[in-house]
Amino acid sequence: MELYQLKTFIVVAEEQHLTRASLRLHTSQPSVSAHIKALEEELDTKLFIRTPKGMRLTEAGERLHIKANQVLQAAREFKLEARNMGDELVGDISLGLNTDADYLRVVQLLNSLSEEHPKVTLQLQQRASTSVQDAIRDGYLDCGFIFGEPRNSDVQSVPLETTQFFVAIPDIWKDRIEGGLEALADLPWIMDPSDNPVQKLVNIFFQSHNFKLTNQLEVDGDEVIRVLVAAGKGVSFLRENEVQAANRIGNPVHAIAFDDLSIGLSFVYLKRRDQDPVMQAVIEHVKKVWGVD
Repeated sequence: MELYQLKTFIVVAEEQHLTRASLRLHTSQPSVSAHIKALEEELDTKLFIRTPKGMRLTEAGERLHIKANQVLQAAREFKLEARNMGDELVGDISLGLNTDADYLRVVQLLNSLSEEHPKVTLQLQQRASTSVQDAIRDGYLDCGFIFGEPRNSDVQSVPLETTQFFVAIPDIWKDRIEGGLEALADLPWIMDPSDNPVQKLVNIFFQSHNFKLTNQLEVDGDEVIRVLVAAGKGVSFLRENEVQAANRIGNPVHAIAFDDLSIGLSFVYLKRRDQDPVMQAVIEHVKKVWGVD
């Protein structure tokens, strides 16, 4: 019996559906089915009843679901105890980045952490805010940065700052700035199609200003959006550092500030990891780099 089989069992029990479970586990549905089948064969026990609506735990499955959670928790505690035995912290922490590393002060974090804990390694992954939270919940990330509030009660957040976004306008349309949003309505707007907190902020912004797009270009990725705005291909929403970067790579980009275009930036991790000494060290140095208590 493998721990990954127990993790699959727990996720399928929670989702009650193989497809949703495979999405959470970032694997294929056949792999999820194979894990469950192998576990049932090894235990010689039927764990699920397969119905047209999904997967339902059997009576035995209900009882073993509790035990499986206890086993995984014991495995986490075992790992934590091993880390506590040494005089020097040793470990790998996977960190999700929801935007560019420069803005998130990742180099400063790496330098600060390595000075005090040279045997702690950060493994960086680029993901959207919603994906960072899901990956932390599902055990594929240890921690990360997000915009907005955590949507999972198991995720603990450390607020870092309130991030301001601006309506960024290429220089070719600078004569429209005095006309406000109405003067920009027929211009191409470059938008991120993903379901993330910043896009939700933008949608609320449009609604509050009774603004409707007539020409929209969907682009996935902060850097690509920044390059396109700098090239005069459309209007979008950028942070101050992104406006500055756009100005360095293309023609001037002008920024209009609105009070309702701000969102919180936080560092997040699983609440149950707060006693892990390696995680404690990372949290400490994130706070140090960002100057928060």
